[in-house]
Amino acid sequence: MTASLPALSVLFAVLATAVPWGLPGDATFILPLVVVMMIFCWRALPGTVFPPYLAMLLGLLTDITSGGPLGFWALMSLIAATAGGRAPPLTDGQDLNRLWLVWGGVAGVVASFGWLLASLYFLRWIDWWPIAFGALASIALFPVVLRGLLWVRRGRLWPERAALYRRWT
Repeated sequence: MTASLPALSVLFAVLATAVPWGLPGDATFILPLVVVMMIFCWRALPGTVFPPYLAMLLGLLTDITSGGPLGFWALMSLIAATAGGRAPPLTDGQDLNRLWLVWGGVAGVVASFGWLLASLYFLRWIDWWPIAFGALASIALFPVVLRGLLWVRRGRLWPERAALYRRWT
């Protein structure tokens, strides 16, 4: 698989974050963290080509479209891409739960580091609740996003069990 399909799906998500959805102030970090989660998922899927520099460029585009400080989401995307590249491969049904648990840890690290970095950027302690809410929402949405990415990758919503859980070498 070439890098074009994963990159186009993440690009679509980045453009969706730029749309004014009318979300409350506490939900401002949900959509960018879903983009970061998509990058993690694409890097964790075996046989997918999604280089870290592409993740960083799409994170930079998220910075530009969101109006935030340049490099913030690029760094978060790079952290997620690195973690996704080191995530356990999907070999059986238990690995999906393990991958979800790994994303929970990565989301916690990204949220904590993002809060600290934003506090340093503004030279004051910013409110932690919006980024924590975004991280919790991304953890809850993980199975839905992973199922959607598998659908994009295979062209059907319910892949065969043998194709999903076979050993990738």
